[in-house]
Amino acid sequence: MLNHGLENREYIKLPEGVDIAITPAGVVARSYAYLIDFIILGLVLIAVSSVLAFLGDAGQGLILIAYFVISWGYNILYEMENGQTPGKKRLKIRVVQDNGLPASFSQIVVRNLLRPADMLPIGYFLGLVVMLFNNRFKRIGDWAAGTMVIYEDELEARPELSKGQVHVPTVSLTTEEQLAVLAFAERHDELSDARRHELARILAESFATDENNIEWQLLSYARHYAGQVNDNTGYPPQEGKP
Repeated sequence: MLNHGLENREYIKLPEGVDIAITPAGVVARSYAYLIDFIILGLVLIAVSSVLAFLGDAGQGLILIAYFVISWGYNILYEMENGQTPGKKRLKIRVVQDNGLPASFSQIVVRNLLRPADMLPIGYFLGLVVMLFNNRFKRIGDWAAGTMVIYEDELEARPELSKGQVHVPTVSLTTEEQLAVLAFAERHDELSDARRHELARILAESFATDENNIEWQLLSYARHYAGQVNDNTGYPPQEGKP
C-alpha cells in the first residue's frame, strides 16, 4: 500500500496484481452523511408510529418492534447492496473492505451491530475519538469488521496518447512513478522544450539510464502503461521529435 501525500490517497495492490486508488472519507463527510440518514430514519419512524398509533395497545407493541427493525435494518439494508446509505450516496462515500473491495454481508452486519460501542458514552463520542487517531478514519465497528469508508471517486478520462513505438520498461516502477510517466506523456506537447527536458531528466533517474533519447523512451513507456501495442514506428525518432 502506498500513501499519496497530502491528499491522503492510498494505492492498494489486489491479489490479481492490479493497483487501485482509494481516499478514506474523513470525519466531516461521514458526519454529514450520518445527519442525512438520521433525518430520513427519524421521518420514517414518525410516519410508521403515526399509522400504528391508531391500533391502540397493539399498535404500541408494533411501534416498538418497528423501531427495532427499522433502526437496525436501515444501514444494513442499504449498505449490503452497494455500501451506501442515502446519506453516504449524497456525500459520494461508500463502505468497502480494508483492501478496497466491496464489503461482504457479514462485515456490514458486524460494523452496524457495534454502533452502540461507538456511541459511548453519548453522541458517537468514542467513535469520533477513535476515527481521529487513525489515518483511515475507522471507527470501532470498522476495526472489528475490517471495513473502511472511502470517497467514491469519479473516473476521469485520461487524454489519449499519440501513436508510436511501445517499449516495456526494463525496471519495475511504483504506481506513482508510472502515473508520473503517463502524466509527462499526456502533457508532453503542452510543455516548453526547457520544461520537457527538465522533467525528462528527473524521470530518467527512476530508470537508471542516461538522458539520450530519454523523452522518446518515456513516451514509449507511457504507451505501454496506457495499453497500446507496437505499430512498427522507427526507433529512435529524429532528434527533438519524440
